[in-house]
Amino acid sequence: MPKQLANGVWLNVIKTSQFKTISMTVDFLEPGQVTALSKRILLAQLLETSSAQFPTQTALASKLSMMYGANYGVNVFRYGLVSGLRFSSTIINDHFIGGQSLLKEMVDFLRTVIYEPLTENQGFEPVTFKRQQQNLVAYLRSLNDDKQYYAEQQLSELYFEEQPFFATSLYGDADTIAGLDAKSLLADYQQLLSRDQIQITIAGDVDEAAVVHALSQWPLDDRTESAMPLIYKREQQPVRRLTEVQPLQQSKLNLAYRLPIYYREQGFYDAIVFNGLFGGTPISMLFKNVREKNSLAYYASSRFDGFTGTLLVQTGIDQRNQAAVEEIIAAQLQAISQGEFSDELFNQVVASLINGRESRQDSQRALVNQAMLNQLVRKNVSAAEWVAAIQRVTPKDVAQVAQRVEQQAVFFLKGEASK
Repeated sequence: MPKQLANGVWLNVIKTSQFKTISMTVDFLEPGQVTALSKRILLAQLLETSSAQFPTQTALASKLSMMYGANYGVNVFRYGLVSGLRFSSTIINDHFIGGQSLLKEMVDFLRTVIYEPLTENQGFEPVTFKRQQQNLVAYLRSLNDDKQYYAEQQLSELYFEEQPFFATSLYGDADTIAGLDAKSLLADYQQLLSRDQIQITIAGDVDEAAVVHALSQWPLDDRTESAMPLIYKREQQPVRRLTEVQPLQQSKLNLAYRLPIYYREQGFYDAIVFNGLFGGTPISMLFKNVREKNSLAYYASSRFDGFTGTLLVQTGIDQRNQAAVEEIIAAQLQAISQGEFSDELFNQVVASLINGRESRQDSQRALVNQAMLNQLVRKNVSAAEWVAAIQRVTPKDVAQVAQRVEQQAVFFLKGEASK
């Protein structure tokens, strides 16, 4: 059970001897804001590579090496309407290093890199700040060379035109990041440390009392704790279409649908199975009928986002096949909505989803992510409960999900070189 350390600060210790390592994450959570998202991306770059105690990447790497090759990272994530800045570290279990305890050392290390950043004159140290800012902006602008990423981003901007938080890439916005300065970003970070809700998750063979004692040295002050809605329910709108021509060999046809079924709400597990059948698994109907049977796509897959009620389809095609691919994608949806799929395929999809879930139980990172998400929604669903919910889904349930799918946006990145 999660333990409250202060108002708005929670600790979740997952005691397990399953892994050879101990993993710790510290998540700073806030309702998502489009500008703040880009700020957090740059913060992650700065805080992952330097701190007051470890001012260079070399010094930081040396410290991790002394901790028997510990891992350390900072990243930004988004669950629906919630944005998180995550600090994470993984150390080897004490049993494998002769009983020497690294737990307190890891906790102390995270405290210093979180609460003692590399600063100068009430701002982030200017040379380090400028270098990381320039590197990040250059990386973001280079991403447009990845045409699948580019197509995904253009579709998001088309579909979420009225909600820029979701239209913004999780890598951030290059122009926003280029306009940030060292002093204002440090002020934003200090506010984040005192205001954001905090979830600390530790998974491994650890003693909760020892963790609590080690965390007593952290400045975990009370903060306002309020419910943070996760779900964004987008209204149905007219279909938006955009075609862009670029010199490339393989065209990208991406489609967005509204599927008003949401995370752990009624029909959620039905939607998971539907997506697996439609395009979310290697045995899906999109994969078999668009790619293999009709040879109309280099790849074809779908993804369901229960936090926004969105179904996304990605394909790589020859530009001459656009109309045929759109037609056959629509035909797969129609077939599922009418129950035109075999029991054998349905059962194979269910088995594939269950196998995937069970394999994630062997991942420490997946365990930590799920624990954090359970705390956000204030409800725990065990792996066994998830499997049971998937097994209760029927072909009729899946057909009813398909009947609720509404096309909303189409982005076609047309390759002129394939004319």
